[in-house]
Amino acid sequence: MYDLNECIRSLNVGLPDDIARLKAAGYYQEAIARIDRLLAEDWTKTQNGPASNGIAPPEGYVPPENPTPHGVDALREALTVQKEIMRRLPGEYCWTEAEAIARMQERVKDFTAEEFKKLDWEGRMDWRFVEGEKRYQARFAETLLATHADLAARKLTPDAPNNKNQERHRLHEKMEREGSASADITLRTSIRMSDEAFAAALEKARAEGRDAVHVRAWLALPAACPSQSHITLDRFTETPAHIAAEDAPQRTVCWEADLTENRTFGAEYSYRETTVYADPLSFTPDPEQPDLYTGEEAPHIVFTPYLRALAAQLTEGITSPAEKAKRIYDYVTLNVRYHFQPSYFVHESIAENCARSRRGDCGIMALTFITLCRIAGIPARWESGFAVAPGDAGCHDWARFYVAPKGWMYADCSYGASMARRGDEVLRRHYFGSLDTGRMVANSAFEAPFDPPMLGFRSDPYDNQSGEMEADGVGLYGDDTVTTKEVLKFEEVE
Repeated sequence: MYDLNECIRSLNVGLPDDIARLKAAGYYQEAIARIDRLLAEDWTKTQNGPASNGIAPPEGYVPPENPTPHGVDALREALTVQKEIMRRLPGEYCWTEAEAIARMQERVKDFTAEEFKKLDWEGRMDWRFVEGEKRYQARFAETLLATHADLAARKLTPDAPNNKNQERHRLHEKMEREGSASADITLRTSIRMSDEAFAAALEKARAEGRDAVHVRAWLALPAACPSQSHITLDRFTETPAHIAAEDAPQRTVCWEADLTENRTFGAEYSYRETTVYADPLSFTPDPEQPDLYTGEEAPHIVFTPYLRALAAQLTEGITSPAEKAKRIYDYVTLNVRYHFQPSYFVHESIAENCARSRRGDCGIMALTFITLCRIAGIPARWESGFAVAPGDAGCHDWARFYVAPKGWMYADCSYGASMARRGDEVLRRHYFGSLDTGRMVANSAFEAPFDPPMLGFRSDPYDNQSGEMEADGVGLYGDDTVTTKEVLKFEEVE
């Protein structure tokens, strides 16, 4: 069977003009209908010839063989992906202006419609047209409260105090003094279909004469990498169908089962996370640098004219690769505003759009850094998994870059941008070169297939953190799955 996620590599091919205009205006249903018509077209029946000209063919006429009987393969793949993107977009951009204002008034004291319009004008919220009406991104309110100090101070339900930054400073000082730090971590994660999604899948299966739903589920596992050791897979809720190799680019455990009743798939694992202190500006780079991980990877790591111009401006007159990487890190952390994002599936040309709009989340900032580094000839690659703290684990992405003779170092642009908003230059500089012990690394590559591959469209075909599921070959996304992450142990190693 064909892996639909492979179609995504053709996403940059774009859309025919009429469909592109419909998509921009948010008329997704008509755009999808036009895509269906194009995908169904037999080019041998519509190609230039007597029939298309409304005349009878000459005697003995044999139509020449059409070299593209079903259309251009890359365009068919792009249309297939775009159809799924437009099917998902209304759920990602779901709030009308009136609904958005009401959501903010439920959270922020004395919030007004005039205040909302001002924030909208300032570009503080992401929106799209949906069937011709302006709709705001599902997590626009979380973005405003996380990045706008005045709004956060007026929250009707204030956040609980935490000492994360004090801990980061303490860890930075220890790493600077001792060279590294380690923590022993145990996590428990799980995934299941929502009861509503399972009921719908079971009803469909019974209508087709089957009494069970064939389910496959994947969860991320800690991968072998320079920062992780002592990896043990402690227990699973049931015996997996397959466990990917420790060095898999997106390491997973996979279950496969025929279900007549919904159930949870879960894993528990332990590992040691070690982070080494590195200051990329503290050594003299070698005159010759490697060219590994310096190429494009469509559809998101693409060297567009705008990104080439930006990279040239940022690195003009600089010869040191470390100084170039620092300039790129400064650009991202000082200029890109943090915005919660719709699912990556609905994005196009992530790095280009981030550099133009100057907004994104951790993964979008990381991809922008990676792309600009590669344009500048600096090896750069993806890394992701969880950010972990005692009692808390959440999805997170960051980047690695290479400067000989030091080797691979880290850039966490999202944390760096957060520190810039706080005016904390010590920690902003820390995350250029170094990380912290609160990580679980599952992925060393962006847009890597699972082992075994998922054939239906993934919820996120680029990254894997919380996990993925498919029911009878159809990938699930959004509220169709329920996932959990639990930190069972987080102990600093002395």
